[in-house]
Amino acid sequence: MSENGLLNWHVEEDSDVVVLHIAGEIDLASEDDFAEALAHALDMPTPVVLVNLAEVTFLGSAALHVLLQANEEAHRRKQALRIAHGGSFAQRVLTVAGLDQVLDIYETKQSAMSWLPEPSDGRHDLGVRDAKR
Repeated sequence: MSENGLLNWHVEEDSDVVVLHIAGEIDLASEDDFAEALAHALDMPTPVVLVNLAEVTFLGSAALHVLLQANEEAHRRKQALRIAHGGSFAQRVLTVAGLDQVLDIYETKQSAMSWLPEPSDGRHDLGVRDAKR
């Protein structure tokens, strides 16, 4: 958990998913803290890492870069990285930047968790996931 004045984060975990809750501003001043939070979440042995941005009040270009790097790392680790924006400020930024075409983005935490892969199969069936959105 972190509280640096700009960015707060904490992790909620179970066997199928790790949820990284982010609140506050993600810009150049908090970029390293955001990257640390994502690295912490990705280090957990779950098939899905969900980044909940519902309480984000500012999302700068530095945050977008960190999200793209985390997505690449998740793929290397055979994890699914999902983003839930919750209708927050992040939604518009992700859409305008075109990241909704690159990242696995959901409106709510609940919709992002509506389909979780079977822990034993190690696969993330994109066709099934997209059908459940």
